[in-house]
Formats: sequence, structure tokens, C-alpha cells
Amino acid sequence: MYVAPNTNVRILKNVPLDNTYRNTIFFLDQGSQVAYFSGKTKYNLTQLSYQAPWGKPLRVEVNAENLYDCNYIMFQNTSFGTKWFYAFITNVEYINNETSEITIEIDVMQTWHFDYTVNQCFVEREMAATDDIGGNLVPENLELGEYVYEDLGLTSLFSLYQIVIAATFDKNFDDAQGGIYGGVFSGLQYNVFANWQSAATFLEEATTKNKSDGIVSIFMLPISFCYDYQKTMPEVFNIDRDKHLNDIDGYVPKNKKLFTFPYNMLYVTNNEGSAVNYPFEYFSTSNCTFNISGAMCCTPECMLVPLYYKGVAKNYNEKLIVGNFPQCAYTIDTFKAWVAQNQTQLSMSLVGGIAQTAAGGATLYATGGMGGVNQTVGGIQQIGNLLATIADKSTLPPQARGGGGSIINMANQIKGFQFYYAHIRAEFARIIDSYFTAYGYATHRVKIPNRSIRPHWNYVKTINSSLTGSVPADDMARLRAIYDNGVTFWRNGDEIGNYSLDNSPVGGVTANEGL
Repeated sequence: MYVAPNTNVRILKNVPLDNTYRNTIFFLDQGSQVAYFSGKTKYNLTQLSYQAPWGKPLRVEVNAENLYDCNYIMFQNTSFGTKWFYAFITNVEYINNETSEITIEIDVMQTWHFDYTVNQCFVEREMAATDDIGGNLVPENLELGEYVYEDLGLTSLFSLYQIVIAATFDKNFDDAQGGIYGGVFSGLQYNVFANWQSAATFLEEATTKNKSDGIVSIFMLPISFCYDYQKTMPEVFNIDRDKHLNDIDGYVPKNKKLFTFPYNMLYVTNNEGSAVNYPFEYFSTSNCTFNISGAMCCTPECMLVPLYYKGVAKNYNEKLIVGNFPQCAYTIDTFKAWVAQNQTQLSMSLVGGIAQTAAGGATLYATGGMGGVNQTVGGIQQIGNLLATIADKSTLPPQARGGGGSIINMANQIKGFQFYYAHIRAEFARIIDSYFTAYGYATHRVKIPNRSIRPHWNYVKTINSSLTGSVPADDMARLRAIYDNGVTFWRNGDEIGNYSLDNSPVGGVTANEGL
């Protein structure tokens, strides 16, 4: 059957598309699509023979030299319908001075743009509908480099210390009554001293009063946590740290995900080998707020607990502990302790020796004989032995007791909870920001891909994309592969490759989400 040559062909130049399909253009309607590509026309040819959409070479009456700057074509077989087909020019061959043969490859993305539907599928990454801090937390497999740590200092709760003497007696040397300290019973009395002089005086008096064996432990604890009264629960202090959401090592990112973990966070260490990362986005409050408490015992500890963190009012699962407070060494005057322990026996021995000596002398005087001599000598020897023992004991060195625990942090005044802003370097922040700008965020969920949610471009990459529609099977397979390989949908073809534009979400989710 004869078919009139009614095919319209428009040969285009400067179309910013190619058959790699890294980029394509998103149109809301066919009129906008036709208008855009028609605006790139160099040659408008009419009444040509039927052009097959599977890419059969096309002969045109145009010299090849005039076609080398052309990279795209659109054609319409008006004898069979009004649909426009879009194709890449892959080759131009010279036939004669007035005729050229153009080899084409159908652009399946533009040709079937309105003929298929994108269904729910696994979206690997895309442009997010919103970019609120903490709204996009799916991990990214990206090189981070070394972290920068900005020191926020040691909490002031650990700046001043007092000495605590745990003993079986109180400051009046009365027996300890015991009580509940930090929710735990203790039979000891915790005697708190503001300085070492008063503690030393107490130890000396304890020795004199034969109480030194009742000293169980001596340690140092921050003033804030030193209390010498009974409490069911320890004293609790609140501290705040600002969220560092202004820049990353001086670089201000376009994409807010860079303000979240693992790119930016609060880092807290006890300077004893343990540390915790506290991502800012997990605090539901405007600041990062913590409770700090200390337990009074012979092996004291202090605990840092984040508040309203990861949805928990007091998140004890994310706590950090400071322990290993210094156990203070002290000395006991051996001679004083011995005297205190043996004072009754010493008194009796001295009195007995004196009495024996006196009795022997009296006997000697009364009898005028030798009967009292031995008794007198025995009394003198007893007194002499006692004095010799006292002399020996007085030369003994003091006894050292206590000691232990690490002191290096105390010596360097870094005992306690140290806070830092931890973030990646500006160099890596800039690289990652550029990547997010071009390729969006990791999504990793089943949904309809976002193709037009941002004002300028939208990147989509799927796994096993799901498409349905009136599209030839081969072209449909090609479409699915394009989505799985990743493709950027540009709202304006003349902006393709211009990533300097502000592509931030406008007004949250638009009506075009999922288109």
C-alpha cells in the first residue's frame, strides 16, 4: 500500500544529551517537551519517507559538512499518528554533495517519557524531599579522612577536690553509725576534709587515740560530689553543650547531612581510654544536655548520662564513667601507734617495776640483810627492760598505708569528662558535599523514586526498577537498566551540568514527588 511521504524530521544541535543516559530532561507535559527540542532545530525537513523508530539510517538532502555539529533528531510519522520520536545522531556519512546518511539511536527516555509509569521499587539513592538536620541518616560508604577535634574543655565540676577518709569512726572519733550512700548501705563514716593539713591532723589524732586501724580508705573526690551526710541518691548536676551546626572545619556545606554523624558530632572522653560519640541529631533538645553524678564510696565513680537522647529521657545505655580516683597514701607514726595500743600494759609494767623496787628497798632496810636485794634488782631490771623496749620502738619508721589508683590525670589536671567538637576536615567535607549535591543521599527503601522533587535536578538510582506501560519490550528493558545505573533528571535542559545552582528543597514535599 502506498504511503505518502509525510514524515517530519527536525535535525537538532546543542542538545545536552547522549546515549550514556547519565542525564536526561524531565518534562511535565508533551507540549513543553516538543517546544524545548524544537528550539534546538537546525534543519526542519518535511514530506520525507516513513522513518522506523528502531533506528534505521535516514537519508537527507543536506551536505554532511553541515551536519557534523548536529547530535540529535526528532521525527514524526504523521501518516500514522502525532507521536514524536527522539533519537541520538551516532554517525553522519557522506553520500554525495547533496545527500547524507544519518545513523540514529532512539532516545528511550524522551521517546517514551509519557508512556510508562514508575512503580515502587528499591531506591538506592536519590534527592531527599527535605533536608532537615537529622532527617536523612542512612549510612554512606564514603572516605572520611582524619577527624578534627575542637577542645571544649573539662567540665568545671572536676576543678576542685577534697580529701575523704573512710573510717569506722567520725571526726569526733565516735563509732560510725553507717547509713545509705548513693542507694547502698555502708557501715563506714566518710569524713571530708578541705585540705591536706586538716586531714593530716585527723590522722595524727586517730593514731594517738589508737583508732588508726579503723581507717579503711583515703581518696580524693571533686568537691561537687563530696557530701558527708546520707542521701538515697547522689547529687546530680546538669551541663549543656551547644550543637555545632554552623560549619565543618570552616566550610559551610550545602547539604545538611554533613552536620550529622559521622561527619559532625560531640565527642566525650574520660581521658582514661573510654569515649563516646554523641551525634547532635539524636538530642531532641536545642542543646546537648547531660546529667553528671558521683557516688561516695571507697572506690568512687562519676557518671555522665545524656538527656533526651535517642528518644530516652535519661539514656543510661549511653553513659560514660570516670573512676579510678586516687587512693591516697598516708603514714602512721609507728611509735605513737604502739604506745596507744600498749599504754595499759606499759603503765602496769612501770608501776609493777617501781613497786617491786620499792618493796625490795623496804625489806633491805628493815632486816639489814640481803633479803631485799634480789627483789630490788628485779624491779630495776623490769623498769630497764621497759625503757629499752620503748627506746627500740621509738626508732621504728612510720608505717605506709594506702596508695593506688592513677594520678597522672590528676597531675595534669585532666581528670573528668573532656568535651570536643569532632568533625571531618574541610577538604573532605567539600568533596562529600559535592557528591551529595550531584547524587543525593542514600535511601535504601522501597518507594516511588523522586524524579522532580528538587527545583533543578533530581538524581535517581534504583535496584531492580519496576516500570509498566505501552513501551516495546526491548526499550522497556533499556529503561529499567537506566534507572538501575543511575540517571539525573534535569528540569531545564539548558542547565544540565550546572551544579552551582541552588537545588535545595523548596517548601518541603511538592506535588510532583514520585513523578
